[in-house]
Amino acid sequence: MLVTICTIRQLPQAFALGDSVLPYATDIDGKPASFLIGLADDPAHLPADFSSPYSLIPLSSLLPAETLAALSATYTPTEFAAACKPLFIREVFSLYPDETRLIYADPNILFLHLLTTIWDQLGENNALLTPHITQRPNDTAWPDEKFFQNVGLYSADFLAFRRSDETDRLLAWWQDRAQERAYINFCAGLCTDQLWLMYMPVFFTLVQVVKNPGWHAALWNLPERSLKADHSGWQITGPTAADQPLLFFNAKGLFNADEGFFPNQNRLKLANRPDVQALLASYQQAVSARANPVLSSQYPAYGQQREPAVLRGWRRVTVQSMRVVTRFIDQVPLPVIR
Repeated sequence: MLVTICTIRQLPQAFALGDSVLPYATDIDGKPASFLIGLADDPAHLPADFSSPYSLIPLSSLLPAETLAALSATYTPTEFAAACKPLFIREVFSLYPDETRLIYADPNILFLHLLTTIWDQLGENNALLTPHITQRPNDTAWPDEKFFQNVGLYSADFLAFRRSDETDRLLAWWQDRAQERAYINFCAGLCTDQLWLMYMPVFFTLVQVVKNPGWHAALWNLPERSLKADHSGWQITGPTAADQPLLFFNAKGLFNADEGFFPNQNRLKLANRPDVQALLASYQQAVSARANPVLSSQYPAYGQQREPAVLRGWRRVTVQSMRVVTRFIDQVPLPVIR
């Protein structure tokens, strides 16, 4: 089973994700794998004539009303969805007792190859994680490896789990930590549900970190990977990776530059990467096929705190300069005027 979480305005991307899975969606037994969407929004805000091609479960149906209201009042929409993710995955395992293996993918993801390797890895492990980067940056561009200590070593945009008692304990622990501490607050050592993932290989058994470059190509690791398309589909190439299938691609931060944790990154320059541009065009075409202006204009009902504004150009330079002045005032002893 494949699952995702999205708001109403992200539904076109979630549908594109579901569409991308269909050609490759067989489970470990060779049966068609199902796709389920967790709606981090109020279903009453859907258009009257709306019909989903995939099953929807409103996250509001999984939470007591008072908990829903408290989380919504506390979080931004991004944080709200992250806070509910472990709960949603646990509930899916409970609602579908015959499903033994589950893949979570953010709605920004597009699958490009058979899922067989994922099912095979889950045959031996309880959980699969993908690291943001697998090579040390060799330049001074941003983000560097120090910044990944703030956002987390592993990406929560893709996760996979096998049903087991250990997985039950892992998900319960993750839910306990993330539901009330899914803030994006680097100074407090918090970053949605994602930062908690770095403890999973330490606290729990059979948690596999998958470093295969054909898994989870994204803005943050494309500088270390090259792409090419041939008759069999997209391939990962390069001096550190023999030609192999690109299993899935994450368009976060590329499709919408204000999404994700790297809006000011300067390591990946699209103008210099026609391979990435071509793959992104394929993603944009997939989303356009499911475009719906009514859905895309709907602001999320849950997560009442506003998303932080992304600053660029002179606004960002001004804020950085003001922070330098603040640090100077905080650190330099000044005479006391009486």
